[in-house]
Amino acid sequence: MPALTENAHTSITRSFRFETDVLSVLDEEADRMGISVNALVGIILKRYSEFTRYLSKIDMVVVNREILTSLFERLDEDEVYKLGIRLGETVLSDTVIFWKKEMTERAVMEYIEKAICRYGHLGTYDEKQMPDSRTIVVRHRLGRNGSRFLEGYLQAGLKNTLGINATFEVTDSSVKCEMQRSGSRR
Repeated sequence: MPALTENAHTSITRSFRFETDVLSVLDEEADRMGISVNALVGIILKRYSEFTRYLSKIDMVVVNREILTSLFERLDEDEVYKLGIRLGETVLSDTVIFWKKEMTERAVMEYIEKAICRYGHLGTYDEKQMPDSRTIVVRHRLGRNGSRFLEGYLQAGLKNTLGINATFEVTDSSVKCEMQRSGSRR
């Protein structure tokens, strides 16, 4: 039997009891998604272990996207950008250190990918790594001011947590962030 590496994932069989109405919902949702109930429960439990259990501790709330975009639209681009900077200077670092217990590049990127995008549902995350740089793109449906907010938030957060001076390109539905690796910063 090969030795397990640090990145190897093992699974353990467990048995759970579910109320009939809960199991009915799980069956329907798994069928709709084209996966097994076991896979669906695995997704739900992973989301809980990686994110949901921290929601109240990091003071997060769920807000309808239309409410958030309406609030962004009430501000001009400069105001929403400055709001992003102000919150990026504190919220990002406070959340990462509480959630991951460390302030590393990996922890910050995981926060952006998981807390902001995958579980926070503010956008979709894509990343490209090169030997001397990393580029991330967050695609969203928050409008131009949402892009400006995310630009300010990420810019201030990366500078405050990792000392990274990233460059940004924004559109009405995406934010592209380019970061030079240590030793290759211009």
